[in-house]
Amino acid sequence: MKFNLSSNSMRLIAAGTMGMFFSTGMISTAFAENKAADTKKVDSAVVKTADADFKKLDANADGKISLKEAVKDKELANVFDVTDADSDGMLTTSEYVNYKSALSSINKEKAPATN
Repeated sequence: MKFNLSSNSMRLIAAGTMGMFFSTGMISTAFAENKAADTKKVDSAVVKTADADFKKLDANADGKISLKEAVKDKELANVFDVTDADSDGMLTTSEYVNYKSALSSINKEKAPATN
């Protein structure tokens, strides 16, 4: 069986998947912690990486990432609407840092414990 999903369908599926994460508290906790925290309190390595990645994605150097610019990063494009906290259609540096920090938190939770 072959599926032909449009990008809108993929965004809906991704948003639904993110909704599952939110309902289980996995991402909502990470986003809530980062929104309450100043970007300076976020792990400095995450901020440094996020800043560099943000600049690469911000093709027109306007200090914001549009959905057109976000498509260079498929994971980000799939969760763009969720990441866009103020729903203005653009990601600011703080919204992007929150996204990267949430991903980092999730990856740390998934990582096997070391002895």
